[in-house]
This record gives sequence, C-alpha cells and structure tokens, in this order.
Amino acid sequence: MMLSALREAAAVIALHRELIYEMTFRELKDRYAGNALGALWAFASPLLILGANLFAFVFIFRMRMGPGDMGLSYTAFVMAALGPWIAIQDALGRAPAAIWGSANLVKQIVFPNEILPLKVALASLPSLAVGLGVAVALTFASGTVSLFGLVVLLPLAVLAFLFVITGLAYLLAAIGVFIRDLKDVMAVLLSIGMFVHPIFYVPGMAPRWLELAFNISPLTPLISCFRDALIYGAVTSPWHWLGAAALSILLFSFGWRVYRMLKPTFGNVL
Repeated sequence: MMLSALREAAAVIALHRELIYEMTFRELKDRYAGNALGALWAFASPLLILGANLFAFVFIFRMRMGPGDMGLSYTAFVMAALGPWIAIQDALGRAPAAIWGSANLVKQIVFPNEILPLKVALASLPSLAVGLGVAVALTFASGTVSLFGLVVLLPLAVLAFLFVITGLAYLLAAIGVFIRDLKDVMAVLLSIGMFVHPIFYVPGMAPRWLELAFNISPLTPLISCFRDALIYGAVTSPWHWLGAAALSILLFSFGWRVYRMLKPTFGNVL
C-alpha cells in the first residue's frame, strides 16, 4: 500500500512537474504581492523571526551550552532546529487552507488539485534554506563544521523533511475542506509547539517528563537529524534517524491516501 502510494504520487508529480514549479513560484510571489521587496520577503521574513528569537534567548535570557560558551555554540545549536521549525510552521500553518482557498481551481475537473498541498510544502523551502544557511555559517564561525554532516547527513535530513511535511500537508488540506477552523487550530498548536519541542533546550535542561514528551511528536526525529547534520556531524541518535526515515514514508503515504480518498467529495463541499 505504501509503495503504491509512492508510485502514484511520483507519477502525478512527474506528469505535472512544470506546473508544480510554476505554481510554487506563484505561491511565493502572491503571498507578498504589493510589498516593496516582493517575493524576497520569503527570505527576509524567516530571517527576522530567527533574529528576534535568538536575540531573546542569547542576549536577554543568556542561554549557553556550557561555561566556556560565549553564545556562539548555543546560537548554532538553536538555529539548527529553529530554522526547520519555522519552515514547518510556514507549511503546516497554510496547508489546511490549500484546497478551500483555491476553490475555483478545485472545481475545474481537468485541474490536478494534488498540486495545491504540494506547492504549499515546497514554498516552505526558502524559509528552510535561510535557517540552514545561517546555521552553516555559525558552524563555520565556531570551527565545528563537518563535511560529512553537510554532504551526507544534511541532504538526507532535508529529504525526510520534505516527505514528512508534504504528507502532513496533504492530510491537513483534505481535512481542512470539511473543518475550516483547522487553520486557526494549527496556528495555535504550532506556536505552542515551538516550546514543547527540543529547540531552545540544551540537553538535560528540560524536566525529564518534558524530554520524554518530546519523543511523542513525529517532528522531533526531524529536529534531531538536522542537529546531527549541522552541529555534531555524526549520527548521535540512530533511533531518531530510523524514526525519521520510517515516519517520512508512513506520513507521506498516509496523507496521500487520505487526500485521494476524500478528493471526490471536495467539489460538493466547496
């Protein structure tokens, strides 16, 4: 069932790859239409959010990795997780409205509406690129950059990210057609989620019960993978890598199947 879902999705994506590219670019352009910087806000906005959070935790709360850390190591540690999280917020926050927000396209029988959740997921890549770029720059500055982490582990983490986020985008987009409040619910959950995931907490800082609760979320293995790639340059938690690999396939297959199952009813609801 999972393999058939992957093959089916791959066939749709290959068939409409040019349309996917065009609609993803238009998604980014339309978000900031009328602004002076235009689509450049896709990069400027996450950079400002990252800067505000880092200023608060590094200079106000003075968080550190240890006695010898002047703030650079902690900044890199946080950025390796905060960058991906902002991209997650971007994708999952918009996914519930992917279908009902484009009702005019969905009602056209010839339009492949599977593209709509996918373009939302792909449009989060500029946010991810900004966060990862800053994290890589910080590891260079601190002298902890790892060639193995950048060349081998980071592409694998990004690939797992895309599969997980796209699968969740399909699931949320399908459910969002029937429950319009889901977009608001997700906005609240994602805001809270920043503080109930291991993003700002150094190892051993959070209470034991909270560290255990971290592992409930399917997004925790992703965060761990990005940290391994950017900070440690090695696989420090094999279970998180295995979990990220399994979840990426499971969530994508499940989200795709649910979407395809509910797709025939979209026109009637809209």
